[in-house]
Amino acid sequence: MSILRAAIDRMDALASAGLAKPPTTQPELQRQLAKLDASIGEAEPVVELKPFLRSAAENGAEALPRFQLNRVLRGAWCDPEFDDLGSAALDRAVEEQRRSSDQAMIDGYLTYFPVDRPVMGKLADAASSAAQRHEWAWRERARQWDLFAPSQGPARVAQDLLARDDEHVFQLMREVGLGANLAASGFGQATFARFCVATAELPPSKAVSAQRSLLRLFDKEALAGQIELVVRALLEPWVKEKPEPEHRKAISEFLLDQIGDPRLQRPRWDRIVRSLAETIGAERALTITQVFKRWLTEVAMREFFRAIAKTTDRPDQWAQREKFWMAYLDAGLVSDAWPALGIRARNQIEDIIRQSGERPEYGIIRGGPPSSSSIIMQIGDLRISEWSDNGLCRFWASDDGKAPGLYLKYYEGGSLRIMTGRSDFEHAMHSSSWQGKFAAIIFRRTSIQHPQLGRGTIRNWNSQW
Repeated sequence: MSILRAAIDRMDALASAGLAKPPTTQPELQRQLAKLDASIGEAEPVVELKPFLRSAAENGAEALPRFQLNRVLRGAWCDPEFDDLGSAALDRAVEEQRRSSDQAMIDGYLTYFPVDRPVMGKLADAASSAAQRHEWAWRERARQWDLFAPSQGPARVAQDLLARDDEHVFQLMREVGLGANLAASGFGQATFARFCVATAELPPSKAVSAQRSLLRLFDKEALAGQIELVVRALLEPWVKEKPEPEHRKAISEFLLDQIGDPRLQRPRWDRIVRSLAETIGAERALTITQVFKRWLTEVAMREFFRAIAKTTDRPDQWAQREKFWMAYLDAGLVSDAWPALGIRARNQIEDIIRQSGERPEYGIIRGGPPSSSSIIMQIGDLRISEWSDNGLCRFWASDDGKAPGLYLKYYEGGSLRIMTGRSDFEHAMHSSSWQGKFAAIIFRRTSIQHPQLGRGTIRNWNSQW
């Protein structure tokens, strides 16, 4: 390769002296040389690699022709079974100092990055020496990112990822030598893990750009095993604050596609909580994952009230209900909200919601007025069913067997409009000053005050608390 570089340098010198460069050969040589230094190669399929490695182990690293030696240097790290073969190949490559073998060592180190194996130190040292031996891109990369210091390299690259906007993260990957797909190498996956943790610890003001980059870098096939780190990175900055709606939608879309709705796919989300709890504790893990459920609850409730407002023939009446219930939601007092839509109302409401770009789930009411819908809410330990029409609002204790379940696909209209329950079941009409009466019921049952109406009012000898 040094001869090739010398030839290119000579042609550049001739051109600078006024002599014409060969019109096609020299640029093509430069392109090919740049390509060789550009990034690690694609990993060989293990199913094809292992039979070759077993044969190479029988012959011994010393007896292998150069192309087979380089194949060993690239792939021996795919399984601990071949660590002895890889170690012998390293000894030979270090002694002979051939550029192709140096590149193969670097490929093997970055592709498999076997940090949990004893041979890692030897491989890292050999790759580091190889990077310094030639005038090529790996020398500068080693200096700038500590690529061959296993405990430092991924963290250094991850910090640079944080400093790049999402439009330039792939350019950084090429600069580092990892190629366009961060997930294609063990070093890249380790970098991605560090990037997730670093993103999770950012303040909200700085998290958006990093999260956009993370969404672009994620490869669901190669990085699915790190999904709990992705969840943490996307949600932890928003434990106490809210992202802008469009950014929240992008995160929500990703999480719904990759994992599902935590209200409907609880086993998947429980596994993520358990996995995160191993490193950050159960309480913190639950707090982080609850961020997404909170977003979905808010979307469900806001979109329900917005859709009904566009379809009701009593917008003045509905505006009162929206104002009353949204005060609880805005104060973070509604822990769950689940729309149950009448069969006829479903299509009209679904179209309105779809136009907003949201993807809320809901149940369907079978039986009863087909244009009537309900929002089932949880405030404290109180289950509440509010209606889109003049139906009575109902209040159950959440452990009342007659209380409607949350997150059901179908509801029987008669069950939602039931007028019985335990002795503490209540219902109330939207009559004059109903807001104070509803607030009073909720306070009496949960000790939760309405953000504007406080403890509410009742019509008896002690009409004001």
